[in-house]
Formats: sequence, C-alpha cells, structure tokens
Amino acid sequence: MPKGVVTRVRERLRGWRRRIRRVPPQPDWVNVEINNTCNLDCIMCPREAMNRPARHITQQEFQEIADKVKEADVRRIRLFLLGEPLLHRELVPMIRYCKQIGIPSVEINTNAVLLDEAASGELIKAGLDELVISIDGADAETYEAVRCGAVYEEVAANVRNFFQIRGQLQKQRPRGVIQTMLMEPTHQEIARFVEMWRPVADELRIQSVREYGGLEGLSYTERTADDELRPCPALWSYLVILSDLTVVPCCTDINGDLALGKITEADITDFWLHNGRLNSLRRHHCGLAFEGLPLCQDCEMISLDVMRRKAAACAEHSTGAKEDPS
Repeated sequence: MPKGVVTRVRERLRGWRRRIRRVPPQPDWVNVEINNTCNLDCIMCPREAMNRPARHITQQEFQEIADKVKEADVRRIRLFLLGEPLLHRELVPMIRYCKQIGIPSVEINTNAVLLDEAASGELIKAGLDELVISIDGADAETYEAVRCGAVYEEVAANVRNFFQIRGQLQKQRPRGVIQTMLMEPTHQEIARFVEMWRPVADELRIQSVREYGGLEGLSYTERTADDELRPCPALWSYLVILSDLTVVPCCTDINGDLALGKITEADITDFWLHNGRLNSLRRHHCGLAFEGLPLCQDCEMISLDVMRRKAAACAEHSTGAKEDPS
C-alpha cells in the first residue's frame, strides 16, 4: 500500500478512536417498537426472518420507557420499528403521555392503511410531531405489488384526507412526510412520485432500500472488496427498544442479536454511556474490526462507497425530494 494511503488510513483510524471518547451525553433519538405486528406483507420487509413472538408493549411499560427517555434528555422518540403503529390501540394515549411529560418530538412511520378520518384527527389532536407515510410506487400496479395487502387508491385518499383534516383543524403538526423506497420495482416511477406528492407533503423523502434478513435483488448498490469502510454512525446516534423490552443498538437488529439488556434493568444513560457491549462495539468499529460481529460484518452501512452510490442513485431518480440513504 502506498505510504500516502497508509498515512491517511492511520489518521482516519486515530480520528475514529478519538470519536469513542466523544460519545454524546444522550442519543439523538430512541426508537420504541410499541408493537411488532403488521397488516401488510411488503416485499422489502425482513419480517419473515423475525423469530420474536408478536407482542404489543403495554401502556404502563411504555410510560416507564418514556419517563427514562425524558430523564435522559433525549429530544426525539419514534414509536415504531418492525410493525405498524396504528395497530396499537394505545398509540394515541402514548403520544399524549410523551407530550405531557415534555418530550419535544414524537414521531411515527405508517403505511397509512388505517389512517382514516378518525385516526387522522386523533393523531393531530394528540400532539404528534411528525408523521412519516410510506408510499412505494406512483400507480396501483407497482404499489400493490410492493405493499402486498394494501389498496393504492384507498391509501392515497387517506393521505390526502390527513392533510385536509389538519388544515381544517388549523394545525401545523404533525409535520407530514411522504416517503418512498428506491428499489428495482419503483425506480422508474420516482420522478412521477415526486411530481404527484410534492404539492401535498411538507417533505418528500427518497430512501434507498437496504438488503438484510435474506432479502435480495431489490437494491441498486452492493458492497465490494475495494469499498472504503467506516464505523457505523448508528452506534453514536440512537438506541432501539424492541417490543419485548430488549435494548439493541441498531434498527436492523430485528432479533436482538446484539442485545444490550432489558430496558427494565437500567436507564437510557446507563445503556448509552456505560453498557459494556455497546462500548465494545464502538471500539471494534473504530478499529474497522468487523469480522465476527453479528450483523455488522455484512452490513452495507459500514461502507462509505455504498452510501455514496445510494446518494447518487437517489439524486439520479428524483428532483425536489430530500434524499435519505440511511
């Protein structure tokens, strides 16, 4: 390896090692998987690989989690992961509780199948801060082939009605984000999707599909042996609490392979700053020592080149939308 390249690599490694000593005092956000049940069978979802039993977090469990999030001064709580949050009967009380105790931003991601007039009104009145709506495809044929079990016209009507109801209530929140996934079935429709939904949404997002859990053939990008590697930013950004109350460091850890413990065992700050397994993961990542780490060694998020290719693909297929390669 040329001397200049070796020097650059060593400098970068020193910078990453310094990074572990500069872990922020709290995560940027916490994902709480309030339920791991869903009403659709989407082709890019890794649910088939999930071996955890179906479970909904109870209201009492959630309030204890929310209290810990607030105590740690985490500013964002996201009430979803591997499930459709509108299936949880206590979703609206959960949102209300978060706002009552002063959590600045409460967010959910939904497929909008259950986002009828009543649900829209309740979410708006409860104080939800951000509603991310996932729509993949710009016509019924593509959308229904991707999001199996949903009816495109019904979902599109729900989404438009949500913004209309928010206007009637003279509210600015929740901020409405419409998101689509860039992948093989949808790539030819991204420009049409942007043109269709830009006048409706507060923000459009293009998210590149991530292949994991055995899903193949959807992505525009692949890791190669020559890719420049990096520590995964997730380890310095957020925590995830699964529906069985297991804390994990990554949103792709659908079965708790990198479990840090149960949220009932410690506070958010303890997990974030003092958890032995999490800090060990950070050290391995700062040394680019991924071999043998469950999930990490095969993940595309450790490749700077994959992230660059994702950003380029999104830019190529969209105009006027915010690109989100993560």
